[in-house]
Parts: sequence; structure tokens; C-alpha cells
Amino acid sequence: MFWKGPLFTKDGFIDTCIDLETCEFISKEKEEDGILVPLFRNCHTHLGDTGARKSLPDDLSLVELVGPDGWKHKWLEENNIEKSILEGLKEATFSATGLIMDFREGGQKGIEAFEMHDYLGTSILLGRPSEDDNLPGKHAGISSLADVGDLALLMSSQARLRDGLVGIHHSENEHENIEKLLELNPDFVVHLCHATDEDLEKLKESNISVVVCPRSNDYFGNRPPLEKMIEIGLDLGFGTDNGMICSVNMLDEIRFIDQNYSSIGKHKILEIACFGLNEMFNKDEASRYFNPKLSGWALLSREASDNYESVFSPKTTVLGARWRN
Repeated sequence: MFWKGPLFTKDGFIDTCIDLETCEFISKEKEEDGILVPLFRNCHTHLGDTGARKSLPDDLSLVELVGPDGWKHKWLEENNIEKSILEGLKEATFSATGLIMDFREGGQKGIEAFEMHDYLGTSILLGRPSEDDNLPGKHAGISSLADVGDLALLMSSQARLRDGLVGIHHSENEHENIEKLLELNPDFVVHLCHATDEDLEKLKESNISVVVCPRSNDYFGNRPPLEKMIEIGLDLGFGTDNGMICSVNMLDEIRFIDQNYSSIGKHKILEIACFGLNEMFNKDEASRYFNPKLSGWALLSREASDNYESVFSPKTTVLGARWRN
């Protein structure tokens, strides 16, 4: 069995055919089945709260909802996190996601709640201490410097000793000091809605990657300066953030970005969605956790004659996906 159709690459669409048994490109004549894209990379999620979507209050601020003592954390304590994570993984799988980078609340139990599920793609779990200061797992997912203070340095140090990755929220709801962030030397930073141009330049100089979550940010009235990030040349990725706020569906994410950042263009948006954080993952310390060459492809329905218009059409569905890893 094989798929044939235009395949999205960094240079645009090319006509090709993929053998689903070997996941290799082949030459074979057959009517076009749809549009082929590399599996999406969801570079920032909180899948543990996906199950809270139906009961989400609509009158809380960002701090009241997701802050250290916010509504979300009370919900996590009172509900079945394993089931909630599974709901998020199902959404990600059926929307052709090949990589999930999840900030895992709940300490070691939070890590185990995710690992009990068989996810077809690659998952990178960035943990947080719970009852003590010991980082669970290899990777550190730091809430923010304002939330955790000196614990951020400890989490970062523990992750480095384990050859893990370090990610951190920064300048999401208000501007935060970039110099303190740079002292941690994280692998990637999430949000940056209130970052200055100077902040972004310093991140570029320090080879620190950036993940933005425009739908989630918009929910709280924030907006990441994505146009400036692209202009500067930052290594970028997209994320769907909290499952209780946004669907864990990268097609929904890129459609929103296309509608709200019209100057960027569909090609660049799709490139970031499919090849997000490529510079970071081509570094030795990160490539051991995700090999960009071993992901897979998705077959999307054709809903327009133009390839880009078809991918971004709200009618487009995932007809199938194949994971290589």
C-alpha cells in the first residue's frame, strides 16, 4: 500500500509517492490520493488538564486559572489525570502529531500518568518537582521564574546532570527580566508575548529556541510577536498549550495563525508546524530524544486545487498517518 500526492517540504510541495510498509519514497504511477505532510510537531502541551475543557470557568484571569494556586491545579488534584492525558493523546494522534513536548505537572506521578499510555509518536516529558525538590525524569519544564524562583536553577541543574532538556515559560502575561532567564541557559522558551525586540535578539544570540502558542495566548488577550521572531531568525515551534483551553490539534493551531498573522504566509506557518525546533533537535544533546529524520507522514484530504489552500481549509481532515519511530 502506498500514498501518492504532493508532499510538503521546506522548499514547497513536490510530487512523490510513499510506500507505507517501508516509509520510503518510491516511483509509482497512481491517481493522487491527497496531500502529504510530515507529521506535525506539537512543541508545548499540558495534556493533564485536557479533561477540564467542558468545565472550564470563563471568568478567570491567567493567574487565577493556571497560576501555582489556580483553578487548574485544584482540578488536577481532584480528577483522573490518566484519563485526561489519554483524551489529549487521542486528539493528537488523530490530528497526525508525531512529536509532543509535554510540561508534566504532579512530579513522578505525573510522569507515570503519561507513560502508562502507548503513544505512537515521540513524547518528551518535561517534569516538575512535586512533594520535594527532586526533578522527576530527565527534562525540566519550568513554570516561570516568577512562579518558582530559585527552584528554577535547581531544576535546570538537575536536568543538565541527566543530559536532559530545559524549557521555561517566560513573559507570557507581562514582561519578565531576560537576563535572569539567560542565566539558566534553557534549550527553549515558551510564549514571550511581552518580550521586547531586544529580548528576542538576545535569545537569538544565545541560540535559544522559542515555542509560541497563539490560540492559548489569545484566550487571555495576549499575542506573541511571531512576525518579529521570524524576521530575527529564531528557531521556532508551535504548541497547543493547555488541553483545557485549546484542542490538541495542530491543524486548528495553524489555521488560527494563518487567520491572525496574515503577513507571515501559509508556507512559513506550515514549515514551523512540520519542522519546528529543527535547530534545537539537530544539536547533539537534543537529537537523542527526537530524530527529525525518523518521524513520519500524514495524508490529508484535498479540499482545494491549491495545495496550501487545501491544507488550511477548515474542511480538511486527516485520512491517515504513519509513524516511523
